[in-house]
Amino acid sequence: MVNKSITKPAEAPPQLSEEAVESFEVELCWCINQLKTALRLGKLNAKQIQDHTKSLNTLMSRTAPLIKKRQVMRLSFGDYRKKMGEEEKRVSKVAQNMKLTVRKPSTKSTFVRKACGFKFNFDIGGETPEASRDEEHPQGTPHEEFRLMPTDNSFKFNFEVSN
Repeated sequence: MVNKSITKPAEAPPQLSEEAVESFEVELCWCINQLKTALRLGKLNAKQIQDHTKSLNTLMSRTAPLIKKRQVMRLSFGDYRKKMGEEEKRVSKVAQNMKLTVRKPSTKSTFVRKACGFKFNFDIGGETPEASRDEEHPQGTPHEEFRLMPTDNSFKFNFEVSN
């Protein structure tokens, strides 16, 4: 008896509208942001850190299917859409309480003139750098005796190729 299994062709993922794709991207970004924030705050134990890191890697993966990402989002945050709505309401209330005002430039202005020809007034005493070097290392010291002489000793490979 020959066992022939019937294989179905791989089903293509369902095509989503642009609006659905955009809303998924917003939800995905919110979940990723929440996971990163939780990891950054450092109030998690080792098991939670491991779970959050694994979830974050799954959500940020380009190869993970959409269904798996939705499943991870649901497991990590429960009803994440509701939580997103609550956060949006809190942010909008804070935004309503803020007042934006246009600041008028002050009528008083101060102009600072650049000083012309300013020079530092250091007393060099007319010494040259070589003269000061001689004072630091009197003759007969190893510093004076050693002089670096440039050479044309360039490094070259000398390969001989024999056939």
